[in-house]
Amino acid sequence: MDHPQRVAKGHDAVGERIRAWAFQHHHDAIRAALADITAGHEDVVLGDADIELISTWALGDRELPGGGGTLAQRYARRPDLPADESDVARRIAAARLGLLRVVSVQPGHWIEFDNVTGGGHAHVISHGVSHAVRRDDMLVARIMEGPPARSLWGPVGRLTRETGRELLDLLKAGIESSGLHDEPGGLATAMHLAAREITTLLAPGLGRAREFGRAA
Repeated sequence: MDHPQRVAKGHDAVGERIRAWAFQHHHDAIRAALADITAGHEDVVLGDADIELISTWALGDRELPGGGGTLAQRYARRPDLPADESDVARRIAAARLGLLRVVSVQPGHWIEFDNVTGGGHAHVISHGVSHAVRRDDMLVARIMEGPPARSLWGPVGRLTRETGRELLDLLKAGIESSGLHDEPGGLATAMHLAAREITTLLAPGLGRAREFGRAA
């Protein structure tokens, strides 16, 4: 199996090409997404962590007006992409926010999660994040399917007690308003529907969370 750091580097390269393509061809959509998520915080100076979180949401979660999915999905459907680029782009586009509890960890190699949002245990390869977490940490992160193996994609937020309570309240409200109580995968659906609000909660410049890292 490829080394986790090498895998993350390859995924990041595709992610950067998605961002560059989106800014070149859908600049108005990016500006609209930024205005949407920073409404009420116009005077805030955004840092690198904020930009990372907001851009991941804008590319992977925010549906474009008029249909056609997200910007990441549109990129992945480009007919001119090489097969391997299209494959990675599709898996990036499919990576959704999840609530993950760390079960065990081998720093520099892997993390075993209990996926609270559904799907049971998940084993992911990880170089960077695996050095920064410990058992029972609660993370908000995206699991990206393999090959070569599952990994983390994009920003990773470690919940504090305060942000954990806020997230729980947010998800309860979403489940209630959307009638997801008895739906299979209702919590995962609520996480996806609340992606904008969760991004705001985790962004250091917009919310109160400060435990932030980048997937690798």
